[in-house]
Amino acid sequence: MTESIDRDVRHYIYRTFAETTFPPTTSQVAEQFGVSIASIENAFERLANAQHIALAPGSYSIWMAHPFSGVPTNYVAAIGSKKYHGN
Repeated sequence: MTESIDRDVRHYIYRTFAETTFPPTTSQVAEQFGVSIASIENAFERLANAQHIALAPGSYSIWMAHPFSGVPTNYVAAIGSKKYHGN
């Protein structure tokens, strides 16, 4: 079950980045999957430990999901009207 939810959460993170140019919050992901925020925090930790995402220090905010950056950087890719920050 853990592997399945982690895969689904990771896919949702990337899809949200692609659609909105921003990473989802733990509450957005929890609402999407109908689970507790604590469950999503655990999934985020496992994904970070596996180096699939990077979390901002001391938080559950997604700092990076390669190649997307959750914070502004000097590396910007424009696709249509969307601007993505990269690392």
